[in-house]
Amino acid sequence: MRLFFFLVVLISCTNDPKLVQDFVSDKQQPIEQIKGAELLHTENGTVKVRLVASRIERFQNIQPELIFSNHLEVYFYNDSSQLQSTLIADYASIDEKKKIMLAQNNVILISNDDKKLETNELFWDENKNKIYTDKKVKITTGKEVIYGEGFTSTPDFKQYSITK
Repeated sequence: MRLFFFLVVLISCTNDPKLVQDFVSDKQQPIEQIKGAELLHTENGTVKVRLVASRIERFQNIQPELIFSNHLEVYFYNDSSQLQSTLIADYASIDEKKKIMLAQNNVILISNDDKKLETNELFWDENKNKIYTDKKVKITTGKEVIYGEGFTSTPDFKQYSITK
């Protein structure tokens, strides 16, 4: 009886290699996964951006190529390596070809002079050195709270404009 049961289980547990391949190829699997990462972006030996992420996944041949999940912090520095602003978000993705990052969910940008931007979506275009969104924003300064829609700034959050 045991032999019969063993043979039934053995025969019923086969996988069709084509079905397995189809299942795996339908899902875009990351080529790298990193947990607890810190990345530095330097120019001429000077740190310009420091990124701290709970989880990073890198994909190949699809956009976005990098996915940051479970919290992300981006620190922007000036040419003298002084912290200018900090970007915090729950999730972000980066298109490495276009050099554009999209931060989403509980996005906060804080400047070194204590201005604070809150929104649900924020883009950082590294080529244009601009941070922007067309979503609703809340800006808190030492003197006032400003609500608007649409926002553009430099990463240091020194000069900014609100569309509406």
